[in-house]
Amino acid sequence: MLNQRSVLLVLFIFLLGIHASPRLFAQNTPQLQLLIIGNGAGPYYAPTGQTTQLKIEIMNLGPSDVFLVRGEVFLDPNLSGNWQLIHSEDTGNFHLIKLQSAIWTFDLQMPSHIQAQNFTGGLPQVELRVHIVYSTPQGQQQDANELFLLSVPGASARQVDYSPWFIILGLLVLALAVVVLKKMKSSSQRKPSP
Repeated sequence: MLNQRSVLLVLFIFLLGIHASPRLFAQNTPQLQLLIIGNGAGPYYAPTGQTTQLKIEIMNLGPSDVFLVRGEVFLDPNLSGNWQLIHSEDTGNFHLIKLQSAIWTFDLQMPSHIQAQNFTGGLPQVELRVHIVYSTPQGQQQDANELFLLSVPGASARQVDYSPWFIILGLLVLALAVVVLKKMKSSSQRKPSP
């Protein structure tokens, strides 16, 4: 009887520990959400060769306070995977508590030479990456990133053309077939005739 009570007590403590552990041992990490505001739900226009004012809402959804350190904006003007820093700004260690938001307004100088591969409604589009650096009350620096789609009137739009890759692949297969045939021919010539 004592063993059953001990087992039940241990089981009860174990289940209580499992139930309480997320609260006791949960990471107290902040979570920032970045949203572009204005123009309703989009599209967000940034014509080539012009300066456009954009507003980003930075909302702290996490349980701890944060201090906004710096905001950075990146763009890939040639859509080559090479992101370029086009704007960086100190955000003055702005104190952001849970469920509070800040509006970061910056001027985006869109380069005049942009090649946009994506089409929506006839307008070329590019991606803009917003990077926010913030620190926790303990002084640890972290960051939050978000990608936004911008409609770019005046950009030269082009479809992605995969045909060169198929041509290169076809040439490689053809070269491999020629090498295999030559090896087979040379090995058959080396065999002594009976």
